[in-house]
Amino acid sequence: MDSIADNRRFWLALNAILLVLHGFGLYFYVTAGFAHPVAKLWAIVMMIHMLEFPLAFIAVQGRGVRWGTTIMATLIFGFTWWVPARRGVFHA
Repeated sequence: MDSIADNRRFWLALNAILLVLHGFGLYFYVTAGFAHPVAKLWAIVMMIHMLEFPLAFIAVQGRGVRWGTTIMATLIFGFTWWVPARRGVFHA
């Protein structure tokens, strides 16, 4: 039995949740600014993802991932992209 860390559907579900958060966060930021709690949560998630850049570069080092891909995927998905990419669940 595979561990949950190697389950592609698990990581894709987390990525889908993040895409929904980005959509709602951006919408509420545009319509209400940071007065809306979802916009605040989105901003916090974005800051955390930016702090993950060094970890992401280390995780996919030697896997042939371009730096732009690493930055964009980490900014959008954070660890739900680079952890499975490091484990070989996603083709990096």
